Amino acid sequence: MLMVEAQIAHVLGVLSLMDRRGAGAIEPRAEAQARYVTSIDERLAPTVWNSGGCKSWYLDATGRNSALWPDGVGRFRRTVTQVDAADYRVIPHAGAPATARGMQHA
Repeated sequence: MLMVEAQIAHVLGVLSLMDRRGAGAIEPRAEAQARYVTSIDERLAPTVWNSGGCKSWYLDATGRNSALWPDGVGRFRRTVTQVDAADYRVIPHAGAPATARGMQHA
């Protein structure tokens, strides 16, 4: 349950960012997502789920484990409950004035 609560806190943080910025949509920046995925892949590499020839159902057809969090719940909560605006591209409402429509930064 603690991980679900942390995920909800993250979603609420993103919604709050959208509200503060008057955004119509928001998406993670590619470099932030790549940094996150790389970090998880590196921490999963030495685990039993990814090493030693394990054939677990966590591994996809390419052998990548995209299902498990490699650390404890505490680290997960610290990682996802803080929303860094710099990691997101804020997209204004379609009906926003021309100056706001050009806004591409968080």
